[in-house]
Amino acid sequence: MMTQTPGTPAYFANALDVDERTIRRYVQQLRDAGFPIVADKATGRLELASDYGVPPIEFTEREALAILVLFHEAGERLDGNLFASLQGAAAKLASTLSPTLLDFVEATRVRVAMKRGAVDESSTRSPATKTETKTTNDNLNWNVSASSGDDRDGFFDEIFEACLSRRPFEARYRGPTGPTLTTTVHPYAVFYSRAWYVVGYSALHRETRTFKIARFTSVEPSDAKFLENLNFSLESYFGDAWRFIRGPRTHRVVVRFSEKVGTNVAEVRWHKTQQTRVFPDGSAELEFRVAGLTEIIWWILGYGAEAEVLEPPELREMVAEHARRVLERLENPPSRRDDDRFGANPWRRR
Repeated sequence: MMTQTPGTPAYFANALDVDERTIRRYVQQLRDAGFPIVADKATGRLELASDYGVPPIEFTEREALAILVLFHEAGERLDGNLFASLQGAAAKLASTLSPTLLDFVEATRVRVAMKRGAVDESSTRSPATKTETKTTNDNLNWNVSASSGDDRDGFFDEIFEACLSRRPFEARYRGPTGPTLTTTVHPYAVFYSRAWYVVGYSALHRETRTFKIARFTSVEPSDAKFLENLNFSLESYFGDAWRFIRGPRTHRVVVRFSEKVGTNVAEVRWHKTQQTRVFPDGSAELEFRVAGLTEIIWWILGYGAEAEVLEPPELREMVAEHARRVLERLENPPSRRDDDRFGANPWRRR
C-alpha cells in the first residue's frame, strides 16, 4: 500500500480504521525488520525510500512444488471464496519460475496431494472435539499444536525422490498391529492426511497399497525404473471413500442430527456426494454414498447422542455395538496398566 500511495499517518489510520499510534507502531516494526520507511519533513507523508527494491526470490524445486501444490489443494476447498485471488497468486508465482523449473513442477504436481476428505476437518470439528486455542494480544485465535517443523518422517526424502524419478524401492514396513514385512514398492504418489502416506504397487501383495511413511523401518531405492501407470490417479484410487480408506462396497448412508447440532453440521460440505435436508426445528439429515464404513463411523461417533444413523442397518448396528462397549467399560472400575511396562514416563509428545 505504501509503495503505491504514500500518505501521512492520519491517512493510513483512516484507511485501515485504526488510530495513528497503531500506525506509528507498525511503521517502527517495519523499520526494525529492515524496510527503509522515510517521512517527508514538509508534508509528513510516509513512503519507502526511492532506491528500495524487493530482491528476486529464487525457489528450489522442492519449494516451488510445495507452494503450488498448496495453492492447488487449498483452491479446491475454498468453494469460490478467494479462489480467484488464489489462482492469481499461483499464476504470479509460476511466472517467476524458469521454464525448466516450471516443467518440473507441472510434471510432478500430480504426484503430491493433501487428502482430508471433502473439507479440512481441522476447521470443522464437532463441539466435543474442538482443539484448544490460545488468544494473542491482538485477539486472534491460533490452534495449539504439539508438532513442530522438526517432526519429519525418516524416509520421506528417499520415498519422495523415488516417486518423482519412478524408481522402485525395497522396504521393511512395520504395520500397526501385524509383524514387520518386506516388499518392493513402485511408488505412484504421496499424500498428506495428518501424516504422510505413499500409494504404490506392492510386489508382496500384488496390488496397489497405501503405506504410512512413518512406519517404514528401512528404504533402499533401486537404480532401475518402473513403467509409469498412466491410468493411475489419486482421485480414482480414493473413489468415494470417506477419507482415503476405500471399502469394497458403496453404501447409502443417512444420518439424522438433532436440533442442537443440525444447523452447524448442515453448513459444512463433508463429502462430495453429500445431500442435505434441514428441518424447521434445526435438526438435519445428511445423506452420502460412501465406499466403506470404517472411516465414517468415527465421524458419526464424534457427535455422540446428537447423531442417529438411519441407513444402512449394518452401520446402525456398528454404532450401537460401540455404544454398548463404551457403557460396559464405564460401568466397570478403571483398568490400570503396569507402569513398569512403559517406563517412568509413558506420555509422549507427538
